[in-house]
Amino acid sequence: MARSSESPRSANAREQARKMQQEQERKQKLTSVLLRVGVVVVALAVIVGLVLFVVNRDDSGAAPSEGPAPAAANEQGGFVLTSSTELAEGDELGQIDASDIEDPESEMPPGVTEREAGEVPHIIIYSDAYCIHCANFEAEHSAQMDEWLDEGLITLEYRSVSYLSSSTNYPARAANSFACMAEESPENYSSYVAQVTANRVNNDEMSNDQLTQLASETYSTDIGECIEDGTYRAFASYTTRHAQAAGIEGTPSVYVDEVSWADSERPFRELVEEHIEEYQAEG
Repeated sequence: MARSSESPRSANAREQARKMQQEQERKQKLTSVLLRVGVVVVALAVIVGLVLFVVNRDDSGAAPSEGPAPAAANEQGGFVLTSSTELAEGDELGQIDASDIEDPESEMPPGVTEREAGEVPHIIIYSDAYCIHCANFEAEHSAQMDEWLDEGLITLEYRSVSYLSSSTNYPARAANSFACMAEESPENYSSYVAQVTANRVNNDEMSNDQLTQLASETYSTDIGECIEDGTYRAFASYTTRHAQAAGIEGTPSVYVDEVSWADSERPFRELVEEHIEEYQAEG
């Protein structure tokens, strides 16, 4: 009986085919693993994105035009400090409507007037918490302004606006937190505004949790619910609309009595001290 035999060439071809099949199977397994890993990575990216959105959420829908105003707010949306820890009485605005604001008749912003005899100088500051120049202004001058306030030499009014763009609506959120502090803990309003605004020098935006944490840890004040609910978001819009109607084009816009600091081309401290000296000379 004749015995069949396999030629070396056929054996080699079969071995090559076996190796090719193994390589193909290996590649298919690797592709399958990479696909599964890719799905996991995409899923994790979506989860991280959602977490970041929740942490930094900005009440990104259109801000309501109607809502409550803090008790200490005046008609322009400002808060007047009579000392570093005291706010003057407000105008009892109650419910406000940011869409129902008319342009003022005067050329100067309302409240920017020549000082009356016997009255201390009045400083008005239009400020945006996302404005680096506002941050520099607070870092440089807030301590001195507190001294003037506590010595009874000035009154100081903050009008917090949301002019600058931010992916998390930070200027409006910060302005809301300032109003929350004015309502819940007016004795800490000035320091909180100065600290949050000056924070822009070294950092970017603050999340709602950070704004809440600062109030809690530094000032022992709980305004977390007010911040998260955006209780005074409509009021922040109201203040901003008043500023726009008054022709305020940028921040900080600072007035000492009837004088615009920007137009005076003088150091801020020098300008204020001149007005203080005039006031003291009347006494």
